[in-house]
Amino acid sequence: MENFIVGDMIGTILFLDIKNFLGISDILTPRETYQFIKKAMKPLAICVSKHKGYVCQIQGDAIMAVFGHDSPSNDHANYAVKCALEQQQIIDELNPVLINSYKVPLSARIGICSGPMYACFVGILGKIEYTVLGKTVNIASRLQKINKQYETNILIDESVFGYIKRNIVTRKLDMVDIDGCSELLRVYEVLFLRAGCHAEIIRQKEYYEKGLECYLQGKWDHAITWFSQVAEDKASYLMIERCKKQKSRSPYIDPNTAKE
Repeated sequence: MENFIVGDMIGTILFLDIKNFLGISDILTPRETYQFIKKAMKPLAICVSKHKGYVCQIQGDAIMAVFGHDSPSNDHANYAVKCALEQQQIIDELNPVLINSYKVPLSARIGICSGPMYACFVGILGKIEYTVLGKTVNIASRLQKINKQYETNILIDESVFGYIKRNIVTRKLDMVDIDGCSELLRVYEVLFLRAGCHAEIIRQKEYYEKGLECYLQGKWDHAITWFSQVAEDKASYLMIERCKKQKSRSPYIDPNTAKE
């Protein structure tokens, strides 16, 4: 840890949390829960190191990792997002084994945020740990939790999007109110590396983003039309319901067709 940055720094935080951990621990015995989590967390933590990150904390079913902790660089966000994508791939590969052994599926939610933070070594009861603090950390944690609302896997905000938009395909998801933020936060779902070829996913992403654009303009019927073309998607369903409620309160009037 000799080269770790101490003090003010710019980096990226990744929060990973196992879905439905309480339900898993209710089905399995305490020993089985430990074995289940160990088999999941070890490769997920190794993946962080592989992508030049550092695991600050493993809290039962959750991982907090920092990227950009060892040298000033603009690559920290790309490393974090690529790490998150590979972690989801690892989970997909682990699932057949875990389901066969424990009859319980594994899935995880990930939130990522870039920005200023304070890095330090903290000593508690004789144990020294490297950690980071600040608003950036708190937003990453909140983004991880927001995944549950939309049934997404990896969420980022605009701070990360600015770094990764050339290399990673994302879907502009929503404007979200987060505690501690004075303005609504633009949130994106991470889809895949831009080098990949996923024509249908791209098409669905474009439908959704056109719907979101209409929604933000108050064009409720147009938004519903676009969102309705996105198949089997919780976020689209939520947006359609939101459009219907907004339409009943303030119907959109097209200025080009409105009577004078």
